[in-house]
Formats: sequence, structure tokens, C-alpha cells
Amino acid sequence: MTAQAATEYEAYLANEKPEAAVEADARQALAGCYEKLGRSADAQAQYRRVMAVTPGDRRLAAQLALARLLLQEGQAEAARPLLETAATGRTTPELSAASKFLLGQCYEALGRGQDASTLYRILSEGKSAYALHAQVALAELAAKAGQAPEAIARYKQVLQAEKEAEARAKLAVRGMSVAYAAQDYGATVAFAREAGEKALGENRLLLPAVAAALRDGKPEDARAWLAADETRSPKATAERLMLAGAVATAFGDTQGAITAYERVIGEFPNSREAPTAAERMLGMRARSGQPETFLKAYTRVAMLLSDEAVAQLTPLRLEAALKAKDIATARGCATWLMEHAAPEVAAEASYRLGWLAQEEKDWALAGEAWMQTAERWPTFEIAPKAAYAAAYAFQQAQLPDRSESALRLAIASGNAEVVPQALMLQARLALADRDTAGAAAALDEYLTRFPAGKALAEAAYLRGLIFFNHQDFTAAEQALGKALSFREGADGPTPLDHARTVDASLRRAQALHTLGRGEEAAALLQPLLGLKDAAALSPPYLRWLAEFQLERQAWAEAEAAARTMSAHPAAQEVDRVLAQVLLGRATEGAGQPATALAAYEQALKAAQQPTIYDAQAAYGAGRLYLALGDAAKARDAFRLATERTKGSEPATLALRGRAYAGLAKAEAQLGEKDAALRAYMNLIIFYDDPALVPEAFRGAIGLLEAAGRTREAETLRAECRQRYGEAALNP
Repeated sequence: MTAQAATEYEAYLANEKPEAAVEADARQALAGCYEKLGRSADAQAQYRRVMAVTPGDRRLAAQLALARLLLQEGQAEAARPLLETAATGRTTPELSAASKFLLGQCYEALGRGQDASTLYRILSEGKSAYALHAQVALAELAAKAGQAPEAIARYKQVLQAEKEAEARAKLAVRGMSVAYAAQDYGATVAFAREAGEKALGENRLLLPAVAAALRDGKPEDARAWLAADETRSPKATAERLMLAGAVATAFGDTQGAITAYERVIGEFPNSREAPTAAERMLGMRARSGQPETFLKAYTRVAMLLSDEAVAQLTPLRLEAALKAKDIATARGCATWLMEHAAPEVAAEASYRLGWLAQEEKDWALAGEAWMQTAERWPTFEIAPKAAYAAAYAFQQAQLPDRSESALRLAIASGNAEVVPQALMLQARLALADRDTAGAAAALDEYLTRFPAGKALAEAAYLRGLIFFNHQDFTAAEQALGKALSFREGADGPTPLDHARTVDASLRRAQALHTLGRGEEAAALLQPLLGLKDAAALSPPYLRWLAEFQLERQAWAEAEAAARTMSAHPAAQEVDRVLAQVLLGRATEGAGQPATALAAYEQALKAAQQPTIYDAQAAYGAGRLYLALGDAAKARDAFRLATERTKGSEPATLALRGRAYAGLAKAEAQLGEKDAALRAYMNLIIFYDDPALVPEAFRGAIGLLEAAGRTREAETLRAECRQRYGEAALNP
């Protein structure tokens, strides 16, 4: 129809002779047809004829049409004088605005952006139909000049003024493009909402809108636009699957995200998105708590990963390998990180190599790995910790020189966390090597430098043990008292565990007792008297505790300690014999002779072989039998006591002497006068006790006189006077 119209216009102009105004209108229309038909040269010729045949606004309209056509064909320089003339001429406001607007476009084409901007600003402040067009042009200029904030602001202003829906959608699309390119994702989402799904889809902007919404924290919008794109084009693309993974991640759907990324890898393995998909998928699997699955997935997609992705994922792969006990993979990752990763990551990897060696119980290799960490990266935070770990590992590997070197590194680091641990380890190692001087030096340094350290209680305890073993009981008591001063639940040093608390309490009590502070010792031991605490003591401690309470005549406490010692799982036969002896003494002191006698008898039955405590048990039993009037059993017990007392120690000799005295009394009660006399004479001849021997003299003299052996009796009287005085014969 355009071609037909052009033919008719041509015929009319060829055959008719219209007046100028009508001719101008016909040629103007014919020029428009030529434009639509692509006959630019013919259109230009007609516009020029119009300009030649008519003045005024018709001429100006043709001039503007010609200039517009020239601009469309890239002939801005040819269009410029036409537009400048039109823009400065006198005409209607509408034509004037049109002239200025086209001139602004001409200036843009000629690279005169500032001149174009001036014209557009003038137009934007007016009320012509070109005001909004000028605003849009200003926005475009700002965008081209890299002034995205200004461009975005102008698009927003235009949208507020524009009422027509289709025009608003187009403006929003353009504004969104500018905002997205400028990474202003908030503005991008706002423009996308204004444009609507239809316009976004027609302009292929749904997926950019999804990306912007995700960046702007608007996952609901992202999900809606993603669904719209899937509806518009059901066939999957790598770009859309990547965004689907991101949307799933935003909603916490880890499995959905992994599925999307796996589809990218599987369906588009050669796409530019595949490496990123592989990296994201692996990152999610690494955090899923399934290390074996992550390691398998890594092996499957490793060829897709960039060097940067490998660097980022290798630490995660190391963690997964450690959790999966895949030592070979873990060692490979750690070694790779040491050579390729940033120094802080490499140092951490080197530290992990030590743990890998420790997992395989190769303490020497672990120590070397940790030592390398400390020496290669001495300024890093992990270095002191590595040095301490190396010291422990070398100690386990029985490499004392290497352990000492590592400890020196750890202590020299000055690290507030590591140094106290290193000093304590140094002290423990020295104690294990019986180097009490070295242990004391390390403990003293700890106690001086870390008066509120976590291991303060242990340090004071160990220092107290050293003082105690050196019999410096004053210092031992003070150190052990400090060790016992910390309680559970309070801030500061960690209290001693139960076993060490009991041990420290008992040793401190022993020190107090030795220092003559018995009441303080008793008060300290009071909490240990319950069976729960007493059962935690070794038999030697229980013995001391029982004897201490016997000395204080605390019979019930002594009995409890003795019974616990007797039932202690670590007690040997000799310990059980002694426990029964102590039990006998405690119950006898408490006025329970029957219980005491049973204990002494049990002591004599407890061991299959004679023990050093049999004599005490036999003497105690003999004494009680004698008190009960059973002289025969008393005699047997006293005889056993004299037979089992071996040695020349003062306590042993004293016990044997008391046993002879008891034997003599028992024999006398049984009428065995000769046997009684022999027992008395053993005392007189072999002993010099100021209590037992005079009594033996008196008993022997009485037996001799009763037997009519007066001369012998007088001889004994004389000897008694000589040794102990007259008073010994008549007490």
C-alpha cells in the first residue's frame, strides 16, 4: 500500500499543477513513502523540493524531516546546519522543541556531548512533548559517560512522570540495563519490578533480574523471575541452572542447589559455567558432613577446576580426608598446600602433617613435621603451638635432645598460651628423667611468670612433691597448701583432680605432722575419712593415715582407715596383715576386745608366708587372751611373737621383750614355773628396759623362792639393786 500511495503521489505531482501549499503537503507525504520503501535519496530530494516551494512551518517541517533522515543514515555533519538553523528560527514551540531535540541528537553523534546535554536540559525543564524525551536522552548521556547514579536517578524521574504503561515498561527496561551494568542491584530489582515479567522476557532480562535479586537479598523475586524464564523457554541453559542453584542456596535447599550444579556439569561440561558449578557443588558437599561423598565428587570433576578453585578447595579436601581417615589423600593435600598455598595456609597444612603422622603413631615423623612448621614460619601464630606439639612428639619418640630443642623454641616464643604449657611439659619430662633440679627450675619459672596460670595448682603440687621428697617440709607444706587452695567453679587456675587432691592433702598432713602441727594435720585429713576418699589412697597412705589417727587416739577414724586398707584392691598379703594389726589396735583402743582379738587372729591367718607384722599380731592376741584368762592361747601367741621378731632394730627388740614378759606370765598362770623362769631370765639377760626388766626380776625371784632356791633368789636381788636400785624390788 505504501508503494501504491507513492505511485499515486507521483502521478498527482506529474499531472496536476497544485498550489504551493498543497504541493508541499503531497511531496512531504511522498518523501515519507520513500523512507518506508528504503529510497532514502528520493526521500531527501522530495524534502528539499518542499523546502524550495514553501516557506514557514511547512518548510521547517521538511527541513527537520530531512535532518532526521540524514541523522539516521549517519550523516550528522550534513544534518547539523539544517538543525542549527531550525533551532534558532522563529516557529511554533513544538517545532522549536523538535529542532532542539534533533540538534541534541546531532551533537551526540558528532561527539559534542556537553552541547547536547545543554539542549536536553533546556528541553527537560520545559513543558513540551519533548521534555520526557530530553530526560531520557540525559539519562542515556549519563550512562554513556559512566555516570550510572545520575542516569539511574533520571530514569526514575522519567518513570514518575510517564503515564503510559508500555512506555513505562520500555523506560524501566532501559533503566534496569544501566543499573545492572553498574552493579546497582537494588535499582536493578526496582526497575525489573516496574518493567514486569513480559517486558523482561521480551528483552531477555529475566535472568539478569534473577541475578540482581539474589545479590540484593530478594530471593522471592529471584525465584519468581526464574520460574517465568523457565515457562518462557523450557529448554535448560547453563546460565539458568547456575541461577537455579543460587536460588536454592538462598532458600537453604542444599540438595536442590547441588542437583542444579550437577546438571550444569553433566549437561554442559564444556560451558563457561561448568568450572564455577563444580567449585560451588564441591563447596556444598564439603559442608554437608559427608566427607567420603565430597572426596569422590572432587575426583570426578577435578579436571574442570581452575587453579584458583583448587587452591580454595584443597584445604576443604584436607579436612574431608582427615575426617574420612584417608591418610594418603590428606598427606597429598597438605604437601600441595605447603608448596602452593599462601604462607598462613601452608603453615597450617604443615601443622596438619604432624597430626597425620601422629595418627599413624609415627611420633618421630610427627615431631619433625611440627618442628618444620615452627622453624619455617616462626612469626605465624601457629608456630609456638607447633613447637610445643613437636616437644611432646619427640618425647613420645624417646628423642630427648630434639624434645628439648622444641621446648626451647616454644618457651622462647613468649606465647601466653604455649609458654606455660611448655614449662609444665618440661617439668614433667624432667621428673620422668629423675631430674628434680630441672623440674624444680621449670616449675619455679612457671610459678613466677604465671601466678594465675591454668596449671598453677598442678605446678604447686609438683613443686610440693619435690620439696617433700627432699624433706623440706616447711616449703612442701606451703606449696601443697597453695595447690589445694583452688576450687571447682571459680575462675582462674584449674583445681587438682580428685586423686591429686587426696595425695596433696595427705602429704601436706604428713608435713604438718612432722612440723609438730598435729591439729592442723587432723583438720586437713578430716574430709578424707569417708570411704570414697580413703579408697582412693594407696595402701602405704592408708597405713600412715591409720597410724596417725591411732597416735591421736581417734579410734573410729583409725578403724575406718584400717578396714579400707584391708579391702583395698591393690593391697598385698603383707598389707592385709598390717591392716588387721592396725584394726586390732584401733578397736582395742576403742574398748572392743573381742573385735580386736578377731583382727589379730585374722592377721595371723591372712598370709601364707610369715610377715614382719606377725609378731605384732601375735603379741596383741596374746595380751588379749591373757586378759580374758585363756593362759594357754596366750602362751602360744606370745611364743609365736618371740619367734617372729627378727632383727636388732629398737622397735623389734622392744616388741620381743614385751612378748617374753607376756609369755612368762602365761606360763606362770599355767603352773609351768620353769618355763616362766626361763622367759623371765631371757628378759633379765638380754634386755635393759627400766619397766620390763625390774618386773622380770621380781617375777623370777618369786618363782625361785617358791621353789626353795633362796641363794639364786638373793643373787638376782643383788643384781636388780645394782642395775635399778632398791626401789625396783619394791615398786
